[in-house]
Amino acid sequence: MRNAKITINDIAEALGISAISVSRALTGQAGVSEDLRSKIIAKAKEMGYVKNKNKEDINILVLHQRPYVQDNSNFSYKVQGIEKALQKFGAEYSVEFVERENQQKLYLPHKLAKGHNFDGIIYIGRFDDEYVNFLNQKIKNSVFYTGYSPSFNYDSVWFNFNNGGYKQCEYLICKGHKRIGFLGNTKSFKNREKLLGITSALEDYNLSINEEFFLDIEDAFEERLDRLIYYNERPTAIICQWDLVAIKLIKFLYERGISVPKDISVIGSGNSEMSAISIPALTTLDFHIEYSCEAAVELLIKRINHPYKPYENITINGTIVERDSVASL
Repeated sequence: MRNAKITINDIAEALGISAISVSRALTGQAGVSEDLRSKIIAKAKEMGYVKNKNKEDINILVLHQRPYVQDNSNFSYKVQGIEKALQKFGAEYSVEFVERENQQKLYLPHKLAKGHNFDGIIYIGRFDDEYVNFLNQKIKNSVFYTGYSPSFNYDSVWFNFNNGGYKQCEYLICKGHKRIGFLGNTKSFKNREKLLGITSALEDYNLSINEEFFLDIEDAFEERLDRLIYYNERPTAIICQWDLVAIKLIKFLYERGISVPKDISVIGSGNSEMSAISIPALTTLDFHIEYSCEAAVELLIKRINHPYKPYENITINGTIVERDSVASL
């Protein structure tokens, strides 16, 4: 695999001719014979030369697989953020929804099936591996935005859930909390990262890790939580997978006479619109979505212009947004 981008000078040196002749041949200008032009084009292709495209010549396909009606984790802001970043860059683009069933059947996205040409793909969310490999045969350049997997050998932009979990836990510890729990899908990769951050913070502050406080939302957590909240040693604070989970938890606790944050503090993730209007207003983790969208677009453009560069995984650190759902002990 080539590690550096091939330049016009590299092609000229390989052929023993001037860089001006190579430039004229590759841009269709007069001044070189057709025989030499053919040799130059063949050598450029052999060496992997890729001409930098003008912004207005780049066409990007944006794919997502989540209906807007399921928007509870700032999904629409992510789509809009990618569009805004592409518009700012000046590229042409198309946004398409791809159903899971169509992925499993290896159906091409609509515009691609209609013969449209694209220079790159931005995947919003996690797509089936087989489908990604299938599309990679059609469009070589791609970036995963929020759909990172350690199994992927692609460029990606991802939120730093490990750092986020540590930061949320440390924030609670500094507020005086020692019995800290978690509520979310403990089997998902991003939450395993978050749990690593939480447990690392507890260990760094010499606090005990109580596995009973870590609740899987997919595994009848209501019964376990019902038992926990009436224990003398119940958690004093719970970190939630998303803002929506945190708001559902606040409602669950309210129905049982448990006050937030007086009795139990709750902290969310995502800084979604609902977090500011919940009662109490939710302390949460902001992911800097607009910035992360710009990073995804820039990473794809970099891949298009430097197709042989190493793959990159950019992780964005979050920031705590303090509101009313966490009490100091």
